[in-house]
Amino acid sequence: MSRFSPAKFEDIFNRGFWEGQQQICDGILKTHDGATFRIHRVILSLQCEYFRTLYRSNSNQETVVIPYVDSKTLESILLFIYTGIIEVNENNLCDLAIASNFLLLDGLLKRCRKFAIKHMRKTNCLSFLSIAWKTDRLAIMEDCYRYAMVHFEDILKTSNCGLEKLPVEVLKTLLKSNSLNIISERSTWKAIVLWTEADSSTRLPDVPELLTCLRLEKGTDEDLAKEIVYHPIVNRNPHICGLIPSDEFSYYTIRCKILSQDASLEPQYQNLPCSYGPRMPKNLHIIARYKLTPEEDTSEIFLTYDGELDFWRQIGETEFGIENMIQIERFIYMFKAEQMPGRIFDIVEEKWLPRSVPPVPAYRSWIIKFKEQLYSFGVSVFDHEKMYSIFSYEFQRNKWENTGKTPYNVIYGAVTVRDQIYVVGQAEVTFDEFTPLLYQAYDLEKDTWKSIPAPNIYRQGLSLVEFHEKVFAIGGNTREEYLSNVEVYDPLKNTWMGLPDLPFVYISPKAVVVDNKLIVHESNEENKQYQDVSPPVYWDEGAQLWKNIEKSTPWYFIDHYAFLALDDGRVLKDMTARRPRKKWKRILYD
Repeated sequence: MSRFSPAKFEDIFNRGFWEGQQQICDGILKTHDGATFRIHRVILSLQCEYFRTLYRSNSNQETVVIPYVDSKTLESILLFIYTGIIEVNENNLCDLAIASNFLLLDGLLKRCRKFAIKHMRKTNCLSFLSIAWKTDRLAIMEDCYRYAMVHFEDILKTSNCGLEKLPVEVLKTLLKSNSLNIISERSTWKAIVLWTEADSSTRLPDVPELLTCLRLEKGTDEDLAKEIVYHPIVNRNPHICGLIPSDEFSYYTIRCKILSQDASLEPQYQNLPCSYGPRMPKNLHIIARYKLTPEEDTSEIFLTYDGELDFWRQIGETEFGIENMIQIERFIYMFKAEQMPGRIFDIVEEKWLPRSVPPVPAYRSWIIKFKEQLYSFGVSVFDHEKMYSIFSYEFQRNKWENTGKTPYNVIYGAVTVRDQIYVVGQAEVTFDEFTPLLYQAYDLEKDTWKSIPAPNIYRQGLSLVEFHEKVFAIGGNTREEYLSNVEVYDPLKNTWMGLPDLPFVYISPKAVVVDNKLIVHESNEENKQYQDVSPPVYWDEGAQLWKNIEKSTPWYFIDHYAFLALDDGRVLKDMTARRPRKKWKRILYD
């Protein structure tokens, strides 16, 4: 088939594969603006579900009128069907997306989607959002919403940004979001005014409900509240009767008055996260991305825009690869291994503390968090004698203190579930027989150890992880073979339950919880350098199955990242109040 790009549909019959074949056309398409195109029905039926169904049911109909599609758009689509060539750009995206959706051209619809996501900018994202609202199958609605929320302040500063053309439901969804990136609620008000004044004759009835999107702070936004009530779209709005400004006017006045006009709006106020106070995410993520090369072993540190994992910005970098991050109030403790110094990052000020955390005075240890305190469980050496010790980190003195003993010679894992620390290891290590593993719960406040039942299968080198307040024992080995077996311990029932086996065997398994997903992957970096390793998998709780992570998804390279979820409301509030208006980028998905 010829790959030249003709200017008009009729030109394809002048040269190449289609030369002269217009003589055997057996159908005519007609657009609503009067243009006609002679076509081959079999060609259109082979390429397009719409025409395949149409010509099956109307086999004798020669002329078919195509509604909702203009002549220029249909000509481009016919060129695409015959040659596979089409140019998608900002000027034709909307028409092509709507037409390809109507004609069930999934291939062209995918091209439109790919173009929209790749070329999304502050100048066009609202226009793309309007297109997505009309064409659900374009499947870019969420991408457009996210881009608009993150870049909303910049969009408002852009002329012809498309705000005025948004459907009211789309605008309300944006303005109600906790993730809306604005300097103050004055920006929300500005958006309401711009949108309403673009067509005030029909949009004034929507103003009362749009005002419910505002998150004005008591005592802080009183001037803005007065500005709102004086504005013509409120003061002269027949759908908000009797709202009279006064010296004692406040946001309470707006709220009460609007509710008195339309009682149906009351649930919208009640459903808001808060009537007053700044927009604040429920959680954030800190993400460390490894930079592993022959020359360096470092990590770049990023902060997500909100609880989602699509938009990040870089906040720091370390001189070592980060494997473990723990939050204690506003400080993030970052470690590579217990034998190396750790770093402390102030997440509110977004800067490193000048000191480093000294190495844990032990080896084969695990560092965990328990009730806003760092603890290490491991083996220390004192006067040439081994001591199986528990250390706590003293922040003020920047020192590890010995606070107890463990019954373990080697520890394979330690996790916290509620008020208990669950530890698995061995009291002694021998090589001529299987040494029983100790599974115990430690009550740190009482300094007491309590044995718990052992899993059904003996394993060393396992990965121990807490997920949904249960303890997962994943993989490992029996000295003779590597395991794909998984068992989970329920502290409330004090029992172990077997799960389906992993689809792959991991020599050095590592289990992590990210975005409420339990992911298992190979953690042995040295092994990866010399042979292929099994891909990561995740636990699907609904289906009760382990599922492969596709290579096209961001989680496929999970071993390159370390994650920490931040959900402390006090810290999030301080972070939100001080959050700089820096550029946010899609990193994980690039």
